[in-house]
Amino acid sequence: MAMNKIIKCLLPASAILLSGCFGSGSPRLFAPAEEELGTDGPITMHYHSAVYYPEEIALRDGGYIVGIEKGDPHKIMRSEEELTFEQPNSSDKTVKSQQDAVHNGKMMFVSHIMRDQLPGSGERNCTLFDAYYRSDVEAPPARDCDKPNDHPPEIAPINAFRSSWQGMRTLQNSLSTNIESHNYTHIVVVVMGWNTVQEEAVRNINSIIRGIKHASEGSPGAFKPLVIGVTWPSQWNSLWLDPLYKLTSFGTKAKDADEVGLTWLGVLLGDTIPQASIQAKASLPVIVIGHSFGARAAITAACEGPIIAEKPGSRSAKQLADLLISYQGAFLTNRLLDNNSGEAFSDKCLRTRKIALTSSKNDRAVTRAFWGVYAGGEKSFLRYCSEPSGLMNCVRANAAGQTTPPVTLSRKVTYINSDNLIHYNAFNTGGGAHSDIYRDEQGVLSWSLINALSDKGSSSPATVAQP
Repeated sequence: MAMNKIIKCLLPASAILLSGCFGSGSPRLFAPAEEELGTDGPITMHYHSAVYYPEEIALRDGGYIVGIEKGDPHKIMRSEEELTFEQPNSSDKTVKSQQDAVHNGKMMFVSHIMRDQLPGSGERNCTLFDAYYRSDVEAPPARDCDKPNDHPPEIAPINAFRSSWQGMRTLQNSLSTNIESHNYTHIVVVVMGWNTVQEEAVRNINSIIRGIKHASEGSPGAFKPLVIGVTWPSQWNSLWLDPLYKLTSFGTKAKDADEVGLTWLGVLLGDTIPQASIQAKASLPVIVIGHSFGARAAITAACEGPIIAEKPGSRSAKQLADLLISYQGAFLTNRLLDNNSGEAFSDKCLRTRKIALTSSKNDRAVTRAFWGVYAGGEKSFLRYCSEPSGLMNCVRANAAGQTTPPVTLSRKVTYINSDNLIHYNAFNTGGGAHSDIYRDEQGVLSWSLINALSDKGSSSPATVAQP
C-alpha cells in the first residue's frame, strides 16, 4: 500500500514534467515552417539548429554551413518531375540504381546556408539561403547576408527542392567573391558522420580546423582555410527507442550518406565550387575531409556525384578535388581499391587527385559491417598494405600524428595505420576510438597531408608500413 501511495504521488509530478517537455504551449519560432517542410520531429529539428542560434552554432574561424535535410516529396516539390538527372535516359545499371536510390522515399534538399564571419569581424553571421523564414516572423535570428537590415527572402515550402538550386547559386557567387579576395589559401569541405546532429557536427568541424591551424603554425605560408561545413540528417527520428533504434538505423543512414553524395554534396564539389573558381578567374586547392559516414558521403560525392541536375541532361563541371581525407571511413574499401590487393589498384575516382585513408584497430564501430571490410578497419589496412604496392603509399602514424615514412602523396592513395593515434574513446561517443579525430595530434596528421600537396612528390617506389 505504501508503495502504491508513493506511485500515486509521483504520477502527478511526472505528468507535470512531461507537460513541461512536450506541452508547454509555446511553439518554436520556426515551428510552422518545420511542419510544412516535415522537419519538425524530435530529432529532425536538430539539423537546422543554426537558423535558431546563428552566433552560437557557428564556425569559429568563419565560413559556410550548408544544411541538407530530408522532406516528403509532396511537401517540398510541386511535382516529382522537378527531380532531374544528368543522364536522364541512361541504360547503365549503376546509374539507374543511383537514380532509383535518390528517387526512393523522402528527398534530400538544401534547407539553409549560413555565412559565419571571420573572428574580429564587426558583422553578424547571416543567411545566404533559408527555407525556414516566413514573412510573419518579425525578428528572425539571422538576417540576409546581402541586406543586413532586411529579412531573407521567403521560400514557399512547396518550392524547397527547386529552390535548393537557387541556394547553391547564391553560395557560388559568395564563394567567388571569397576566392577573388585572395584572403584564403585553401577551400576545406568537412562532413561528419552517423548520429551527429548539426550542433555537434559544427563543434566537431571547429575542432578539426583548429587542430590543423595549430599544426600549421610555424610552417612556411599561413593556413587560411575557407571552410564549408556540410550537415545532413544522419540520425533516425526517434525519441524513445534509443540506443537500439540508432543501431538499427545503420543500414538506412549508410544509404542516406550515399544519397547526400549523389545529390547536394556532389553538386557542391562538382559544380558550385568549380563554377565559383571560373567566375573568380582563380582557384584554391580543394580539401575534402569526411569522418565515418561523412567520409562515405564525401567519397561518393567526389568520385561519383552529382547525378542530379538543375535541367535534364545538363552536366556539372566535375573539377577534381585536390585531396580527400577519409577518417575512419564507413564504406567498403573496394569502392576505391581492387578487391584482391593494392597491387591491382582500380582507379575508381578519376576526379580526385589524392586520397588519404586512416585505419585503426581500436575502432569498434567499423567492425559492424559484417558483409564486407570497411576502410577504417584494421583488416582493410592489412589487406592492402601487407605487401609493397607501386600505386599506394602505406604509412604508420605515431601518437603525435607524425608518420613513418613522412607523407609525400607521391601515389594516388595514402593509407595510414593510425593504431597509435586514433586510440582513445572520444568524450561521450561510442564505437571504441572511432571518433578520436578531434585532438591536436590529429591536426598534425591532417596538416602533413595538406602541406604535402605543395610538394610535387617523388617517383620513388612506395614504401610499406609494417602491419
